[in-house]
Amino acid sequence: MFSLEQLFDNVSYEIDYYQREYTWGAEEVRTLVMDLREAFRDYESDRQRRRRPSPASSYFLGPFVYYEEDPRARGKRRFLVDGQQRFITLHLLLLQLRNIAKELQLRRSLPELDRAVFSRDRTLTIGIAELAPVLRVLGDGRDWDIAPRDSLSVRNLVRRSRQITEHLHELFESDQYEDFVPWLLKYVMLAGIQATDADHGYRMFETMNDRGARLTPVDLLKSHLLSHVGENADELNRRWRQMLAELTIDRSDTDTASQFIKCVLLARYADQDETSHIEANLNVWARKNSERLGLRKEHDYFEFVENLLDIATRAKPFLVARTSLKEGYETVYFNERNGLSEQLAAVLAVIQPTDTLSEAAEKGRAICDFIDRWYVLQILRDRPVSPSEVGDLVYGNLVPSLRGVQTSKELMGRLAEMMAGDPLELSESSTFGLRPNNTHQVRYVLARLTAFVETGIGHPCDTVELLSSDKYDIEHLWAKHHGRVAAEIPDPVAFRARRNQLGALGLLPKRTNSSLNDLPLAEKLPHYSSHNALLGVLAPGYGERKPELQTFIKRHHLQKLMHRFAVNAKMMTIVETRQRLMLTLCALIWDPKALDRPPSETSGTPPRRRRTTHVAKMVDAGVIAPGTSIVMTHQGADHWAEIDAEGGIILRAVGGTPFDKVDDAGAVVKGTSNCSGMAAWHIVDPMGQRVSLRSLRERAIADGRLPSRGSRQRGRSH
Repeated sequence: MFSLEQLFDNVSYEIDYYQREYTWGAEEVRTLVMDLREAFRDYESDRQRRRRPSPASSYFLGPFVYYEEDPRARGKRRFLVDGQQRFITLHLLLLQLRNIAKELQLRRSLPELDRAVFSRDRTLTIGIAELAPVLRVLGDGRDWDIAPRDSLSVRNLVRRSRQITEHLHELFESDQYEDFVPWLLKYVMLAGIQATDADHGYRMFETMNDRGARLTPVDLLKSHLLSHVGENADELNRRWRQMLAELTIDRSDTDTASQFIKCVLLARYADQDETSHIEANLNVWARKNSERLGLRKEHDYFEFVENLLDIATRAKPFLVARTSLKEGYETVYFNERNGLSEQLAAVLAVIQPTDTLSEAAEKGRAICDFIDRWYVLQILRDRPVSPSEVGDLVYGNLVPSLRGVQTSKELMGRLAEMMAGDPLELSESSTFGLRPNNTHQVRYVLARLTAFVETGIGHPCDTVELLSSDKYDIEHLWAKHHGRVAAEIPDPVAFRARRNQLGALGLLPKRTNSSLNDLPLAEKLPHYSSHNALLGVLAPGYGERKPELQTFIKRHHLQKLMHRFAVNAKMMTIVETRQRLMLTLCALIWDPKALDRPPSETSGTPPRRRRTTHVAKMVDAGVIAPGTSIVMTHQGADHWAEIDAEGGIILRAVGGTPFDKVDDAGAVVKGTSNCSGMAAWHIVDPMGQRVSLRSLRERAIADGRLPSRGSRQRGRSH
């Protein structure tokens, strides 16, 4: 067994010719990072395990196969036979953690990450020639501009690197890295299987990839069901195969049936706290819970499989729509792309085996629209959209509230009441914009708004292209030159925050964005006119040439918001007007009245989950009072913020939408991607002394007002 620390200790990993390209997609990378984060949180919350680490403390990432060219050489070269995808992804993770450690000046973690990323001769520990130049650039904290000539591996490497960066910013506070990095290097383990030489390695590779498939949990569940129907096993098997045929989207997909059956069990039978059991061993859970599944007599087993077949037939459009944009099922695709794959369980909770195909489609689409709306509201409020929040929404709220709903009318009423209790308040997002941890989310909102306007004026629009970071960039109306507007906005922090607001952003093709990057706004405007209307409307004469745009503006009462501005218009005037425009468009797309159903009297409204950051927990515990002022000194100047009642951080220079983390508020002050917010921000005690939030938290842990480091607390709702 190798820990990551041992795995990358003065070793270079290379691959042989028969290995495939680097192809891991967004879902595989998301799953890996999320699983590592959850395993780390479990480790931290177990005091006994932290005091006395044991093999049980480890997180196993599976086996890999390798051979060594010369085991006696000082700097070893290992050739990967099997495990390339995981190794490259782990190396990307270590590179991005090293970039963060450099920026945050993490003295303990940086040397450890250096040893994992580089051999003693300073060559990268992943020695794949094709990828080395890209990895060098990414390891320097820079981005690689994807070019048409770049291979599939290079393109995918860059995309996954960007994705990992966003996940790290979203999932961790800066104070957690000094604990996460040692855990990652010491307790994440892989089992190494060593081949004797290249030929032996190739034979092992062929054997591992050509061997017969093992029985899956789905196969074992089928065997369990067949064992209870005696002589009628052939008929039950025939129906089971029909069900699998309905679920087969393409022949290369071997996971859909398992996902579907897991989601059926979670949606229709299981409790929320049983999610992990079903994810790990659905067949074992089904055997132990036969009574709950209604499996008592032979007839019940046929009825169970018949219901699976009927539900599969009605769910198939949703399974297909997860991977490509289908008319009428757009939010299914968007949710899947945004990491909300739990939507399937919520859909299956409301689809009944007896529904007509059209009624099942209507009910399922309403669920997916609701989840999409929840996601956007979380974004606009700068609240997390991590797996725990999504899991609470689906398994803690939607599934138990909607399980067994019979009619579309009943479902629409319940969803309408939920949305009425959680309205889109435009004032909550008055200064919302691009922050270090939300590039993917902001791009999604911009793409949806841009597409809404384009289709609204009758122009063709490819939303999938707008969502692609390979094809479109987020455009800042104002370049990163404070001096151009310093007379109007003297505070550089206020300027950085304003230029990142939603109202100061748009989407442009990458080449266009690159060519305009440094120009003043007045010189950009003529170029905007040849692109989407949301930016084009700012250009001189654009609106006058587009009668369809004027019709759109009047139809939605946007005359005071969607227009060009005078040549001498102030930056603040433009940003504030455009911010109201963007938020009004959000309301038009995600308006609770869209379902247009009367509220039900039987269901409650979903609670809004509280923040779970260090600061929010300190507010909850009474360590910090709501309204407390905090200060951060940067380049000789003091910058102030307030902590609100939920632990959000409101920059005094800007006001408006709270930051979820002190790290993000500090990064805006510094103009960087990362900031150790708990160390940088201070309260001022009654004696006039400044005390860092980190010191305040450590004191509260010492005197028992806060639980010890790593203890897990669920965010309270209100």
